[in-house]
Amino acid sequence: MTSRRLSKPRRAAAQAIAGPPRISGRNQLVGTVIEVKIEGLLAKVVLSIGDQRITSIITADAARELALKKGDTAAALIKATEVMIIRP
Repeated sequence: MTSRRLSKPRRAAAQAIAGPPRISGRNQLVGTVIEVKIEGLLAKVVLSIGDQRITSIITADAARELALKKGDTAAALIKATEVMIIRP
């Protein structure tokens, strides 16, 4: 049996059929990508979630692998050891 790599569109279709990856993290905020800026090894990704924005710095490779672009739906998965509250 030979192994074949799926083309990008077929791989995406196969993943859509299989469903989203399963993950234990529950702090997920779904929003719309409003900015992707790749510079060197890092990428800045900004999501609009309701009337708020969340910014994440991820690797450029990860941003390319996810094929993130303005207008896409994406989720911010938040994993933190503490959450601080301030008064504006």
